[in-house]
Amino acid sequence: MSEVRLRAENSYIAPNAAQLALAMDIVGRFAERWDRPDADSLRDLMHHDTQNLIPPMAQPGNREAVVEHFRGVLKMLPDLRIQVVRWAPTDDAVMIEWRATATVAGQPLSWTGVDRFNVRGDRMYEARVYWDTRGLAERMAEAVQKTQAAASA
Repeated sequence: MSEVRLRAENSYIAPNAAQLALAMDIVGRFAERWDRPDADSLRDLMHHDTQNLIPPMAQPGNREAVVEHFRGVLKMLPDLRIQVVRWAPTDDAVMIEWRATATVAGQPLSWTGVDRFNVRGDRMYEARVYWDTRGLAERMAEAVQKTQAAASA
């Protein structure tokens, strides 16, 4: 494959007016859902057959698997909130940079990440989520250790 063709296949494709409006709508709904998250409320962001991969999932899950995943996350982190920092659309995809906050073992934590999802109509049909999972796990373990050390002192 020639370098020119490869660049053309991977180049940015600007959204048309309708795609931009749909992207704005789904980003707004994403922000609303994560302001006061409830796993079931996330369902309307996804097609039933979506394939979303969210750490620590080993393989992509459909809508019900994603809802169940977040049910577990919110059980562990009931005060989890995600705030949209910035976003950008392409032809059928949206990238959202976000900041998450939660309390772990009494310690406030925050981290950043990115969701990339493809949109069909007003819902996502595929998504990948990225953040520094190792760094977050280390910070969570440190918070637990601090709390345990304080309790035993």
